[in-house]
Amino acid sequence: MSFQFSVAQKETTHWYFGENAGLDFSSGTPVVDSSGALKTDEGCATISDSTGELLFYTDGSSIWNRNHKIMPTGIDLLGNSTSTQSAIIVPKPDGINIYYVFTVDWGGGSDGLNYYTVDMTLNGGLGDVIGLNGNPTRTLILESPMTEKITAVKVFDENAFWVISLKEDRFYVYKVDENGVNITPIAGNNGFNLSEDPRGYLKTSPDGTKLISVNMRSGAFLYNFDDKTGLISNERLIDVEDKYSYGAEFSPLSKKLYISTGKYDPDGIPQEESLYQFTVDLPVPTSVNINATRINIHTYYNLRAALQVGLDGKIYRAIDKQSYLGVINNPEADGLAANYIHKAIDLGSRISRQGLPPFIQSFFIANINVQDQCFGDETSFEINSNESIVKILWDFGDGTGSSTELNPTHVYASPGDYNLTVIVTSSTETKTINQTITIFELPSITSPIILQQCDDDNDGITNFNLQQSEVLISQDDPTPIYSYHLNLLDAEDNANPILDTNNFSNAITDHIFVRVENQLNCHAVVDLHLQVSTTQIPADFMLSIDECDNLFVDGDDKNGITTFDFSSATQDILDLFPTDQKLIVSYYENIENALSLQDQIDSSNFRNENSPFSQQIVVRIDNENNNACIGLGFHITLITNSLPEFDLENHLFLCLNQLPDPLVISIENAQDNYTYEWRDANGNLFTTNKTSILNVIKEGDYFLTAITDKNCERTKKISIEASNIAHIESVDIEDVSENNTITIHVNGEGVYEYALDDIYGPYQEENYFNGLFGGTHTVYIKDKNGCGIQTKEVVVLNIPKFFTPNSDGINDTWIIDGVFSQPNSKIYIFDKFGKVLKKIEADGDGWDGNYRGNQMPSTDYWYHVQLDDGRDFKGHFSLIRR
Repeated sequence: MSFQFSVAQKETTHWYFGENAGLDFSSGTPVVDSSGALKTDEGCATISDSTGELLFYTDGSSIWNRNHKIMPTGIDLLGNSTSTQSAIIVPKPDGINIYYVFTVDWGGGSDGLNYYTVDMTLNGGLGDVIGLNGNPTRTLILESPMTEKITAVKVFDENAFWVISLKEDRFYVYKVDENGVNITPIAGNNGFNLSEDPRGYLKTSPDGTKLISVNMRSGAFLYNFDDKTGLISNERLIDVEDKYSYGAEFSPLSKKLYISTGKYDPDGIPQEESLYQFTVDLPVPTSVNINATRINIHTYYNLRAALQVGLDGKIYRAIDKQSYLGVINNPEADGLAANYIHKAIDLGSRISRQGLPPFIQSFFIANINVQDQCFGDETSFEINSNESIVKILWDFGDGTGSSTELNPTHVYASPGDYNLTVIVTSSTETKTINQTITIFELPSITSPIILQQCDDDNDGITNFNLQQSEVLISQDDPTPIYSYHLNLLDAEDNANPILDTNNFSNAITDHIFVRVENQLNCHAVVDLHLQVSTTQIPADFMLSIDECDNLFVDGDDKNGITTFDFSSATQDILDLFPTDQKLIVSYYENIENALSLQDQIDSSNFRNENSPFSQQIVVRIDNENNNACIGLGFHITLITNSLPEFDLENHLFLCLNQLPDPLVISIENAQDNYTYEWRDANGNLFTTNKTSILNVIKEGDYFLTAITDKNCERTKKISIEASNIAHIESVDIEDVSENNTITIHVNGEGVYEYALDDIYGPYQEENYFNGLFGGTHTVYIKDKNGCGIQTKEVVVLNIPKFFTPNSDGINDTWIIDGVFSQPNSKIYIFDKFGKVLKKIEADGDGWDGNYRGNQMPSTDYWYHVQLDDGRDFKGHFSLIRR
C-alpha cells in the first residue's frame, strides 16, 4: 500500500470571498470566519504570513488589513470585483515585508493589468499601499482589452515567481524576483487559441509543469509550462461537452484536473453547472487521451463557480448565492472515489458567490510518498518537489537512526504510529516537514486450518465451501477480505484466485492457501487442509412432517404447496449425539447446497415450492468447535395433505310460507371418510351426528366444515335469506277507457315479478298492465326466489263501439264486457229519437239488434249505463249488418 501527503505553505491559511464569507485553515481543517468585510461577485485574493497569520485581502479595487479595515491608501485600485480573477498577491522574494498586488480589470474595462506594492511596515505594522498624497501608486503592465485571468507559480530552483496572464491569443509571463517585478514579458508565448470570452480561470499545476486556461464561450485549453524558462507550449482542447468552462484546479500532486462549467438556454438563462475530472499525468497526455478520462463528478442547477485547492489538500467549489461550499475530499482519487460533497461547508449567514481567492499555486507543492506500511514490509519513502533538492535528512521516528538518501527504505520493529521528520534543503530554502505515519498490523490469523466436510457417497471426494474456513482463520478483524489460491506464490501475489469457492472439489487438491487482507490492505497467508468424513447420522433415522395445503400461503389450496415449521426436528437430531458436543444443525433442499452451505432452509418457516405434496430435506450437522461436518443426508420428509373437496351452494332462500317445513341443505359429493360439522355465524355447533345435511328454519349464515382422516379441513359458507309468497294489498283498475289498465300492489319478504292471464308468463318486473280488453283477467305474482305464485282475478269493463248480429258467433250481441261483476247495473238502449229499445240485464246475454221481433236497421244507437259502483256512462255504438 502507499500513502501520499502534500505539505502546503501557510500563506494560504485565510480565505475571504463572496458576501462577507471566509474560511480559516489554522487548525488544518476549515473553520468558518464571518469577520471579513469583503463583498464581491467574483474576484478576490488573500495572503497570510509564513506562520499563517492574516496580512490582508482584496477584491482588486480595495485592500483590507488584518483588522478588516481598508488600508489608508488601499482604495481605487484598477481591478474589478466582477473580474474572474481580479487580483493575485505575490510576496517579494527576499523582501520580508513587501508584497505585490496584481490587478486585472474586467473584460469590458479599459484599465488593463497593473500591480501595486504593499509595505507591511506602514500604518503601525498593519500595512499600506505605497502611494502619493493618499493615492496608490500603480504600475501599468499591460493595456486593455484583457481577459479576466491571472495566476502565479514558483520559478524552478530560484527564489522567484512567474506571474501569468492572457490577452487575446498570447500569454504574458512576468518574472518577480529579489529585484521586483520585471514588466517585460517572456517572449515566444503567442499564437495560441484566441480567447473571445474573457471570463474563466487561469491556473498552473502545483508542480509547475502544466497550465489550464478556461473560457466561458471559447473553450478550455491545457498547456505545458516550463517553470524554468516561463515558456508555454502544446495547446490541447479539453472537452467539457459543449458547456461553458469557468472554474479550474489541479490536484495537489498535479495528477488530476478539475473543471467546473455553466450552461445556458438560448435566452441566456442558466440551466446547469457541472464538475468534471480529467487525468493529466498520462504516459501520452494528448487531447484525445486526456478527454477519454473525463468523468462527470456532479451536476446541478446553477450559474458557474470557482475551484480552489485548500491548505488541507482538498478542493473547494463555490456555490453561487448559497450559504455553503462543495468539497472534493480526495482529489487524487479516480472518478466518484474523489468523494465530492455538495453541501460540505456551512457558511452560516454568509453567502458564497462565483469566486474563491487564488494563490501562488506552488504554495501547495511538497509531496512525500510512503509505500508498504504493513508490519514486516520494507517501507519506502520518496519526496517530490518542483525544486532541486541539495540535501535531505530523514528521521523515521523509531529512534533507530536516520538517512540522507533521497528515497530511503526502512523496516520498523513493530506496528504503531511514528513521527516522520524530513529536513529538506533546496537551492532556495530549507524546510522541515513533520508527518505522523502508521505501520499497520497484519491480520490476526490461525494457521494451519483443517476444514472437514461430509462425504455424500463415501468415495472420499466431495465439494467444500471454502468460505466455511473463515470463521476458523480470523475472528479479530471486523471486515477481512479472503481469497483462495492453489499455491503459496499466487496467494502472496494475490494472483489466480479460485473463482468458485462455494463448490471446490478436493479431487483437485486437498491443500489450499488462503490470503487474508485486513482493512489496511495488509495481508497474511493461511494453510488450509481439506478432509472428508463419513456421516454420523444413523441411516434409519427418518422424520416425517405433515401439513395441510393452505390457501393463505400462495392463494392456491390445491397445489400441494404450504408452509412447514419443522424446527422441533433439531432437538430430535441433537438427541442422537452426546450432550457435551457443540453442534449446529442446518437444513437444505439438496446435497449440493448442503455441501456448499448455500441457500440454507429456515426450518421454522419453509415453503415447499420446488417439490409440491412431498419433499425430502437434507440434514447437515457441523461441529461448532472446529467447523467440521459430521453428518449429512436426507432424513426429513415433508408431506402436504390435500384439503377435503365438496360442493356447497353459497346462497339459498328459506320460504317463510312453507314453515314449519324446514329448508334442507345438503352436498352432492359427500365422502364417507370425511367428518362434517355445521355451525352458525356465532360458531355454535348445530350437528352432533357429523352429517352433511342440515335442516334450516331461520335465515342467516351457516358454515360447513369437512375434515379428512388426516385432520385437514375446509370450511365453506352458505347464506340463507328469508323469502315469502306475495301478499296483495290492493288493485287499481282503470277501465271503460281508450286504454284499460290494471295496477296491483303487493308486499312481502320476496322479490316479485308479474304475469297476466297465463301462469307460465311471460313475467315482467312491473306491477302494471295496460291496453286490456274488457272481461275477467287473472294476475299472477311469482316470488323470484321460488317461494310460490299468488293469483288475483280482476274484471275490466269495456263498452263495445259496434256489434254485427249476423249469427257468425262473433259480436252477435251488444253487451258491456265485464258488467256481470256489477249485477245491479242498469243498461238502456235508445234509437236516435230517444225511444227505449232494450233494457239489458247485467248478467244477461245483451241486445241482439231486434225490437219486438224485428231486425233493427244498421245505424247508430245510444246507451245509458248506470253501474253499481255509481259511475254513469252515456254514448252510442253502431249496429252493422253484413
